[in-house]
Amino acid sequence: MKGPWETEKWHISHLNFLPEVQAQLQVSQNVIVSDCTLREGEQQPGVVLSPDDKLRLARKLDEAGIHQLEVGMPAVSQEEKENIRAVANAGLKAKTIALCRTVKSDIDLAKECGVWGISCSTPIGYLQLKYKMKWSEEKAMQTVAEVTRYAHDQGFYVVMSPVDGTRADLSFLEKFFHYVLKNGHLDRVRVVDTVGSCLPQAIQYMVRWVTKTTGLPVEVHCHDDFGMATANTMAGVAAGAQVVSTVVNGMGERAGGAPTEEVALGLKVLYGLETGVKLEKLYALSALLREMTNVNPPPNKAVVGENAFAQEAGLAVSGWKEMPLTAEPYLPELVGQTHKLILGKKSGRHSIELKLKDLGRKASEDQMEKLLLKVKLQAERTKTPVSDGDFKKMVEEVLGR
Repeated sequence: MKGPWETEKWHISHLNFLPEVQAQLQVSQNVIVSDCTLREGEQQPGVVLSPDDKLRLARKLDEAGIHQLEVGMPAVSQEEKENIRAVANAGLKAKTIALCRTVKSDIDLAKECGVWGISCSTPIGYLQLKYKMKWSEEKAMQTVAEVTRYAHDQGFYVVMSPVDGTRADLSFLEKFFHYVLKNGHLDRVRVVDTVGSCLPQAIQYMVRWVTKTTGLPVEVHCHDDFGMATANTMAGVAAGAQVVSTVVNGMGERAGGAPTEEVALGLKVLYGLETGVKLEKLYALSALLREMTNVNPPPNKAVVGENAFAQEAGLAVSGWKEMPLTAEPYLPELVGQTHKLILGKKSGRHSIELKLKDLGRKASEDQMEKLLLKVKLQAERTKTPVSDGDFKKMVEEVLGR
């Protein structure tokens, strides 16, 4: 019996839709994707996006249906301020947000840029307060309250981004939120896993705790230091988070953040949410960022990796050639990719058949075996796949011209 787990474009596990599993999900039907590639992505060491790059990338993100863009930090430099202004005034559908420190001058710079909202970034974890800011808890509360109130008075949508919040003392965090809500102004609160050190279950706890404590929409911003940024972001949504903060190709500081392409696909296919993000544009978006930064994701990276839809092993190809979804959960066209058939050490007869068909050639059983042996020997010798050109030469050697 078919269900939401099986369509023409994907076939995922029906276990996701068991009542026992669904009962654990508190997914909002209106999840916003807030991409921060223009800010977090550029914070990856060695990456610099030119003004033209930023505007071009912002337009592509907008075309892909991304709802909000964290466009940068105006206090970084005069050029960055101009970049933010250009994006904010580009006529995009996406709403623009500037990252600001808890100082009024940053709010003034954001005002000059013409952005819709500000994300008030405040170190709040115990280590951050003690060693980085050298602030008392009282100073942190008073400063944030004053600056967020000022930002609201300037007409901004105010996002509270408590840096290292997942390592903050909860009793202080509760006191902090209550004080700022009473004396300042917040429209949304981020759960920020700054060093990517939470379990998915802990992120769910934090989302529920912040929702209950503040009564405000919650955003999740997860880093990938343990390789769990996507899982943690999806877990946050399962606990009721209404906004996901993501980065194209998972770029960002250290190990990066939750990849926009992975989260957007997961929201649609795994949670069944109609976010409005155009999944078919994800690969092109990834490719554009690679071109701009010279930072290439691993070839086996989910969704946008060059080999994400490549097949080599004979065991997989035998079923894949009959029905691709026997060997993959979703079709490449869904995310703007295409299939690839790789010839190499693990190839089998089915791969040889398909490649011969592409060349318009046929072979006997004996010739097929000879071709397969040639492919395997070359792949073992070179430790690389056999190119289409090399395979064509092998075919000519075995079958003649």
